[in-house]
Amino acid sequence: MSFLISLGFGAILGVLPYYMLYLVGELTELPEELGRIGTAGGYALEYGALMSAFMLTRALLARYFGSLSDRVGRKRLIIVGTAMYVFLSFAYILSTTLTQLYLIRGLQGVASAMVWPVAEALLMDSTEQEFRARAMALYMISTNVAWILGPAIGVAAYKIGVRYLRISDVGAALRFPFLFLTVFSAAGLPATFLLSERRLPSPKTRKEDSRVDVDMHRTVRRSLNAIYVMALANGFAMGFSGPLMGLFVVQFISSDPAALAIVTTVSGAIGLAAAYPAGKLADAFGRRPIIITGGLASRLMTALMPFSSDVEGLTALATVRSIAFNSSQPAMRALQADLVPESVRGRIFGTVQAMFNVGAVVGPLLGGQLYGHFHEVTLSLGPISVPGVALSFWVGALIGIFSIIVFAAFVEEPRAPPSRLNSAELLDAG
Repeated sequence: MSFLISLGFGAILGVLPYYMLYLVGELTELPEELGRIGTAGGYALEYGALMSAFMLTRALLARYFGSLSDRVGRKRLIIVGTAMYVFLSFAYILSTTLTQLYLIRGLQGVASAMVWPVAEALLMDSTEQEFRARAMALYMISTNVAWILGPAIGVAAYKIGVRYLRISDVGAALRFPFLFLTVFSAAGLPATFLLSERRLPSPKTRKEDSRVDVDMHRTVRRSLNAIYVMALANGFAMGFSGPLMGLFVVQFISSDPAALAIVTTVSGAIGLAAAYPAGKLADAFGRRPIIITGGLASRLMTALMPFSSDVEGLTALATVRSIAFNSSQPAMRALQADLVPESVRGRIFGTVQAMFNVGAVVGPLLGGQLYGHFHEVTLSLGPISVPGVALSFWVGALIGIFSIIVFAAFVEEPRAPPSRLNSAELLDAG
């Protein structure tokens, strides 16, 4: 399910920057005929707003749907959210204005809030503590493989439409990959009915267990609060670089959609190989070292990316960043599950997602504003010159480093699974 849906939405990422430029009237001919699109940076705010529209609705609803799944079950929410994905796939094909695209992205955030935090909670519910990081690594591998292959498939579909189907209209050529989004999303829906989940406790037990997060030990509460702050900061950090990478490639590397596909596919494929070994290490030796090391390394690579001037250099930095990121995330998800019992795990995962999404609502807007303001400026650092948009990447990297410092200072690993602790061990005695 996660693979097919992610594959479909990944397929549009390779063409989404170009489609936005087409909708605002900036792109009137096939992009590969232009070399570079020097004016693309002027629409960084509009492009960032596409991410913010998605994250806004997801931020508002992730905690609600996570908590709802604790009460009514995970599976039914996943089914409804996946059905929404299928509906929205058709909407992408029919969109003709930027306003419509914003609306679609907002509704996609609703579907995302229903599916992904709940799916992660369902996975952790079904896995013993000593295997959680590896289980999450496998889950992330399946999802990330789709996100890696998706842009390449989307760009390949675009190229097939232009070269072999002779689609010469810019709008029609850029919409052609959206057909794959529809196909893959529809194919993922039947898989949701095959999901199985543990029988939930009785309503009385669920009500009692839902208060565990109120009375939990102070070290667990402190760790969770730090993770919430970290998620918020990471949302901000992502907004200053993640959604703007496509514009950076278009403006400073190459306007050919194949360039963006190469950067995302190669870096993602190599980085993905690190996820399972890192998850295994986290299960054996602890989550914290993997999370801290991977987090710091990925932020450093983000700061270095604006120094790239060609596809090869940017791909190399993106690859190291991908290795670091994919190493740290399974351990991070597993640690979240370790801290709390199953009965409130959906709410906790939803809250973490909500905090990240709040940051990711504001981050792309501020990052897009900063990027757009400096996209025609060149910064001189001694003998080295870098585009002014580097400031956006650097701010994002610094915020990300701050989040790692918060994690290192305040988050502790539990010694035993919360679901196996008795009430005396869970509650703060003093």
